[in-house]
Amino acid sequence: MSAPAELQVVRFPVRGMTCGSCVNRIVRTVSRVPGVAKVSVDLRHETATVRREPSRVDDAALAAAVAAAGYEADLSSAEVLPAGSDRGLLERLLGR
Repeated sequence: MSAPAELQVVRFPVRGMTCGSCVNRIVRTVSRVPGVAKVSVDLRHETATVRREPSRVDDAALAAAVAAAGYEADLSSAEVLPAGSDRGLLERLLGR
């Protein structure tokens, strides 16, 4: 059994979103990128948060996926967050 891959959480601005359908489109498209474990998009703050394997998916791949969905990602303003900071309350309570 191999060791689990090291995951990184990155948050970056996304421009061009106007509604929930935009959010869903970005989540679906970015989730398909190999090495992406989780995607959440905040319409109000116009950001995407991605849990990824940095050895498999880089900033350029994330920007390309967001562009393929029809939006613009600003990875030059990306911030790496502490591990686990993207977990929701239920995930934290269940220890996932």
